[in-house]
Amino acid sequence: MKRTKGILGTAAVLATAILLTMAMGGCVSQEPAVVAEEAVDATSASTDTGDWGEAADAGAKTGAKSDQSYQDGTGWSIDLKGIRAAKLWQSYFEEAKTHSSHSVEKIVDKKGVKTSYRGMPLWLAVAMVDGPDTDHAWLFDQDLWTKGYDVTIVAKDGYSATFNTKDLASGALIIADLEDGKPIAPMVVGDSLKNLWVRDVVRIETSLTPNALVAAAASFSLDLDINGAKASFSLAELEKLPIYTEGRGAYTTSAGTRYEGVYGGVKLLELIRTYADLSADDSITFVAMDGYEMSYPGKTVLDSPDGDWLLAFRLDGDWLAKDPGYVRTIKVGPSTPNIDGHLSVRMVKKIVVKQKDFVDFTLKLSGKMNFDLDRSSVQSCVSCHKKTVTFEKKGEVAEYTGFPLWLLMGYVDDPKYAPHKQDASISAYSNEAANAGYTITMTAADGFKVTLNSRDITRNDDIIVALYKNGEKLPDSEAPLTVVWDRAAKKLPEGIKNIKMLASVGATF
Repeated sequence: MKRTKGILGTAAVLATAILLTMAMGGCVSQEPAVVAEEAVDATSASTDTGDWGEAADAGAKTGAKSDQSYQDGTGWSIDLKGIRAAKLWQSYFEEAKTHSSHSVEKIVDKKGVKTSYRGMPLWLAVAMVDGPDTDHAWLFDQDLWTKGYDVTIVAKDGYSATFNTKDLASGALIIADLEDGKPIAPMVVGDSLKNLWVRDVVRIETSLTPNALVAAAASFSLDLDINGAKASFSLAELEKLPIYTEGRGAYTTSAGTRYEGVYGGVKLLELIRTYADLSADDSITFVAMDGYEMSYPGKTVLDSPDGDWLLAFRLDGDWLAKDPGYVRTIKVGPSTPNIDGHLSVRMVKKIVVKQKDFVDFTLKLSGKMNFDLDRSSVQSCVSCHKKTVTFEKKGEVAEYTGFPLWLLMGYVDDPKYAPHKQDASISAYSNEAANAGYTITMTAADGFKVTLNSRDITRNDDIIVALYKNGEKLPDSEAPLTVVWDRAAKKLPEGIKNIKMLASVGATF
């Protein structure tokens, strides 16, 4: 793989590189269309923010923190609830009013008498909780207000009033602490029906409060290590990239169940190409949140006549849940491409791309049924049934990782059942057949053979078929697979020997 870009230190720099690349290629981004999506966006356009809006823009450019006095204030307080929770303290309220645009007067008619109220705009308090930004100055999301969400104002005595923002201008209401120049407890008042005038306010709630799924998705980050270039993205950042797209895709599990839907995510190939060119023999390894790993060869991702490989985090418009999300691999296109279930990796946390690192292979299994297990199936088995042993041979000690040898017999010890080919409640491995005894013959690529009895390996997790050595792929002298055992194993079959370059396993009954 030839490096074409330097290491990008931040997601913002990467996004800029993608924007430039995609603009030259004539691609068009797809904007988010769901309020919940915008709710996790900290970069929404701010309007009518006065002095603080300018400060916020400056802070965003310099990376500097603004005044933090709002965090631990004094005096009365109003609880605020939205995308996040906060408190509006009296001390912060007083500081806000020192900015000319945030000291607002409303003159209203109270039973025929003109009454003056002075305080700060309600939208300024809402700005504290209408996005995930947690530092003053706040970014007020005018677009979100215009689209509409509920705001509920609650008084100390329990009285509450609710309105939808799309029915009221953002500047219509203020939080006042002066009535005709005299101090009062905080009151919401202004250009609205009087039922929204609430005295002695203690709480302001919005319907922007994220549900558990949205909140969890907002805290997730995807890590990239592409030929040494590293970065990390939130889902909101990924969704803003011009390589975000949506399309219909499907996958079918090994048991034959098909799942289909409209997936939204970023194009995997374009994301990788932001860092480096991708070759057919490069390896792309997906590491899941639970430790599961799956590797694709570069040629798999480069093969796209029927659609695009996505890192998907939306399904039918909603965030994917932690399981099977927050990110999963899928292929989408006009013809609804359908991929094997083990190629649709769920709960993806990290993606690692290495130059010319992918070696494909097939492990042949024979017995009452025959199977050819490809590299992906073997790697999936390692991820699901991972076992690491300390193996010693001729004074050399190394750690090998793979899966127990006896699990392979589940593919061939019965003419009907095999792993993942039927309901999970049906055990693929036959204890009865193993205890009755059959011959297991393991053959290396050079023809070397070792023969064992099923009685000696059944349920013995200390003998494994290994795919990794000391945390790395096997050296060429042992690859693609090797049979090893733990040096502290309690029981070893008579005649067992280390088999390098394992090519086939057969059972004779």
